[in-house]
Amino acid sequence: MKFPFLFTLLLLTAAAKDWPRFLGPSRDAVSEETGLVRSFPENGPPVLWEKQLEVGFGGCAVVGDEVFLIDRVRGESDVLLCLDAATGKEKWRFENAAEGEPPFPGSRSVPTVEDDAVYFVNAFGRVFRIDRRTHKPVWDVKLGERYEGATPKWGWAQPALVEGDALIVTPFGEETGVAGIDKTTGEELWKSGPIGDSHSAPTVLEIGGEKHVVMISVTDKDAKKGLITSYRPTDGKVLWQTGLYYNKIPIPVATQVGEDRIFVTGGYDCGSKMLKVRKTDGEYAITELWSTDKGSQVHPAIVIEGHLYFLANENSNHKVKSKRETGGLSCWTLDGKELWNTGTEPFMGRGGMIHADGMLIIQDGENGVLRLVKPSPEGFRLLAEANVFGSDLGKKFDLKYWSPLALSKGRLYLRGQERLICVDLRAE
Repeated sequence: MKFPFLFTLLLLTAAAKDWPRFLGPSRDAVSEETGLVRSFPENGPPVLWEKQLEVGFGGCAVVGDEVFLIDRVRGESDVLLCLDAATGKEKWRFENAAEGEPPFPGSRSVPTVEDDAVYFVNAFGRVFRIDRRTHKPVWDVKLGERYEGATPKWGWAQPALVEGDALIVTPFGEETGVAGIDKTTGEELWKSGPIGDSHSAPTVLEIGGEKHVVMISVTDKDAKKGLITSYRPTDGKVLWQTGLYYNKIPIPVATQVGEDRIFVTGGYDCGSKMLKVRKTDGEYAITELWSTDKGSQVHPAIVIEGHLYFLANENSNHKVKSKRETGGLSCWTLDGKELWNTGTEPFMGRGGMIHADGMLIIQDGENGVLRLVKPSPEGFRLLAEANVFGSDLGKKFDLKYWSPLALSKGRLYLRGQERLICVDLRAE
């Protein structure tokens, strides 16, 4: 009787090392991987391979020995690439003819991978289910045709979110904000009312003993009005909605803090808030616990041992020295006290961040420098850093290395605008 148990345990362990979707297995940029390096040799960690890409922002998903990412040939096609995780060699691709060119040219989003399918959304809101065996589309849906309405300012960047049998997508239409579609057939399961616009993605949180699909949006920039809405994933019922947080261009997803709090953040000088979500007699009530003017423009905060960590950048502070000096990696207590920030030493811009094996793994958003940091409320503790992209660090400009990171089986996948590199973080 022990053998089936051991086999199941091995399967679970292997699955935990995959990075099958945006922000990883638990959708919070946290990995359960261990056995990672704590320092780099003088010439940096081994770069196992690199892959030349078109200009873009699309991040990776990794399942088994395959890496999936979205590329875009300007004016020609959107491309779903499948690469060998160990070598970076292309295994197969799916291409779809370009439907125009969005502002900020290039790919967006991260594929969502299951055993038999890959889901992805292109910049013009076309959703695909691609068969992993045949490499062909099972179905595709153009959100703008099914749901009349707006296009996000810089095109759709939200990954398709799988929850049970539903694929959660974001039309942002005049009558439909969020929709659940059957992941097998592409048919509509449910749809919500309008919620305005957003560049944030829906995420799944567990609050009050049930799952919530939580979405941050903006409804009126002139009046500075926004919404956070929770949907039941099975039927789209609104579990709760609040106007307590506004950001003129929401990008990061909500971060769950404990069983009954969420932290919402963003750039554009709109700050961050900690909200309490309390369920009483089957009804939810939302209250504000604290707020700060600081925020992270692109990537969400991470909770580690009772503290919040995020890269404080509001877009405005990239060009204002005095604001940069109060930005960078920032550590906060859960009751709203900032303990420290790195300011300009280093600033790190709009870079991505993962928590794994007791470390923060951070890609500098301005130049691609890789840093390993020991999270501590006592202060910034740099373990290692390396210029893995070979950037000219003497130049002061933003190279737009803003893509989310992926970590699987000790291999870290980092994207620059035109390059994907795989760095070996495995300790010997």
